[in-house]
Amino acid sequence: MPGAAYLEGDAITLRTVEREDVDFLHEMINDPELWQGFGAPGPRSRAEVEERFEEQNGGTAFLICRDEEPVGRVRLVDVDETWGNAELTCYVAPDAQGRGFATEACELVVDYGFDYRPITKVTARVFESNEASRALVEKLGFTREGTFRNHVFHGGRELDLHVYGLLEAEWRPDA
Repeated sequence: MPGAAYLEGDAITLRTVEREDVDFLHEMINDPELWQGFGAPGPRSRAEVEERFEEQNGGTAFLICRDEEPVGRVRLVDVDETWGNAELTCYVAPDAQGRGFATEACELVVDYGFDYRPITKVTARVFESNEASRALVEKLGFTREGTFRNHVFHGGRELDLHVYGLLEAEWRPDA
């Protein structure tokens, strides 16, 4: 069973990520439909996932759960309290995609970041080939701020990496 419920949405709950979730995280990071979208550099063993557990699941990291079952993970990473920014990352298991879980999870985490963390800007980096993630961040109101051309070598080719940003004032224009 996933960790403690932290944020509640209409269709999902964001829960703390616990060591018992390593099997789920291991499965997700090695799923071909997912790792190609976020560019994992190669297969990761369960031991590697476990070894990096604290580093990757502390702070503002949540398991996305539907009916107590994990369906993905959403995080704010590289939270920089000095500069007031953080990066949004999210994935949803292939069999749970297309139901709005990523959108709702990202909305909850962006709200949380602006409400409870010392940030005024959230960024996201997306491979040019990851159409679903580009559509997600654009739906959330992120603006494409730039493109790192031929920035990554992935899947046998060089890919552009698009950088998106969302200011708190854009997220809550009437605040």
